[in-house]
Amino acid sequence: MSYDKILIVVLFLLTLILVQLLIKYRGKVLHTSLPKSNKYNSINVLARMPLSKSDRADVISVGQQSFLLVFAKGNPPSIVELSPNEHQFEKVIEE
Repeated sequence: MSYDKILIVVLFLLTLILVQLLIKYRGKVLHTSLPKSNKYNSINVLARMPLSKSDRADVISVGQQSFLLVFAKGNPPSIVELSPNEHQFEKVIEE
């Protein structure tokens, strides 16, 4: 094996490490300079119901809004915004 090939591999690896460090430290600077919004910080899964082996429905809340997400295999998720009256879950007590 010639030294040319070894030198090329070493230079390639050093370039990859340099790019990784550049992205790592540049990403920290970019992340701290972005404005922080408290409006969408609270994303919660309120309910999850399996519909079949590969399909499910989730109710999530983002801030004050609630959404119904239906995940089906082979299709993009369907998203429906729920009105404030629809997302209130009540506990049913059997007598």
